[in-house]
Amino acid sequence: MAPAGPARPFEVLPSDFRGRYPHMAPRDVEVWTAFLGAHGAEYAGFAYDVALGGVIIEAPGLDAGDVAAWRHNTALRIDAVGYRQSEVLIIEVKPGAYVSAVGAVVCYASVAIRDGVFDVPVRMGIVCAYMQIDVRSVCAQLGIEVWQVPL
Repeated sequence: MAPAGPARPFEVLPSDFRGRYPHMAPRDVEVWTAFLGAHGAEYAGFAYDVALGGVIIEAPGLDAGDVAAWRHNTALRIDAVGYRQSEVLIIEVKPGAYVSAVGAVVCYASVAIRDGVFDVPVRMGIVCAYMQIDVRSVCAQLGIEVWQVPL
């Protein structure tokens, strides 16, 4: 059985928020900060470290807190979700975007849609400083938006 909704509640912060971005490595933060400087105003806000999916364990003796903790610890984590006028954009942030970035954003979007995490259309995006040419071609084929920002 697929989990419904996010693995834990999340908060949408204003697009001008500059602070700590959970689970982003320092180089990811550099890329993300450059993106926000160039494109942040195009969004109503962003949610960070959005947990979805995960395992709902059923075992004797587990209370609701244990079940929730298990799901949270096994959940996927989206770097950022951008809120636009009538859609959300699931965003993977990487200094160098390779095949794994495409796999991550496709997986996150698929699970978010399956679990009904968002009540508007879901799109995919990658923010990076560098992207392999073949990966860029695949992104175009799959409808993944790409923002390449200078560092």
